[in-house]
Amino acid sequence: MIARQRYRNSRQAAMKTRVGIAAAVLAGGGSIAAVGIAAANHGSVTAAKPAAYAAQFGAEGSTLNSVLNEWGQSTQSTQAAYSALASLSQARQFSQAAHAGQTLDVQRGIVVLATKKFIILQSARGSLHLWLLSAGTQFRNVSDTTAGTAALTASTSATQQAMSSGNMIPATTLMAGSPTVAATLLTPMPAAQTVSVHVANTDLTVTVTVTRSMATIAQTATTPLNAVPVQSPVTFIQNAWQATHSLARGDLALVVGSRSRWMLHAKLVLFTQLSTAAVGGRAATPRAGSTPTVAPTSW
Repeated sequence: MIARQRYRNSRQAAMKTRVGIAAAVLAGGGSIAAVGIAAANHGSVTAAKPAAYAAQFGAEGSTLNSVLNEWGQSTQSTQAAYSALASLSQARQFSQAAHAGQTLDVQRGIVVLATKKFIILQSARGSLHLWLLSAGTQFRNVSDTTAGTAALTASTSATQQAMSSGNMIPATTLMAGSPTVAATLLTPMPAAQTVSVHVANTDLTVTVTVTRSMATIAQTATTPLNAVPVQSPVTFIQNAWQATHSLARGDLALVVGSRSRWMLHAKLVLFTQLSTAAVGGRAATPRAGSTPTVAPTSW
């Protein structure tokens, strides 16, 4: 039984509360190593051509604003939000757009780690972004709905295969980069896997080291919802697959929100859970001592 299933089964036996605190992992080794090393060695390329500025696609800003306004108002409005998100097929990584004086953001990817205060999402090309969570963040597991899965993937073929036969390989390839990447995030590894995520123009850097099933998180600054991060070093440990609102490491996810004071604020999170069985088994063993550093989460 995979680590996440063991952890969730034992947690559900004890209590149904899901709480998490902090950070992220990107494994080395196999094809996942290539993703991490590319992010480390070519951060300037990512910064020069960030997916954040892929936002000049038609009315992306107004579409995202409509999604956030319509979500949850009624069954019809939620379906309209699903359709709008499914139409954003250009936003397969991280994208942002201006609308009515605010910056709206969207990212598709795979959850590196979910916490009570924030999640870190990795897109198919390896970019990592830290999203703050609040009491107003809406979470929805869309694994049992065709419209929700279409919104998650923005792919008709990936949606059809996921819903008709349970084949998650196409969706995983689109959102995580490859099944190997997903398997690495779903499988405990004896060698330490470390990644650092820096929020540009702030003092906040989150460094996470995962060994087997435990994550050690070092945070250089606070993660305030309505202010700029302030230097305040802290280190803590949590289970790597600990979940918040049912969202956990290894899930495919779509996050929609806004950016202020350089921080990304998640307002809507759509997700579907994965298992090693769904992505084709265990991942390759990572190289020991691999420490990729990822480009800033916002520009």
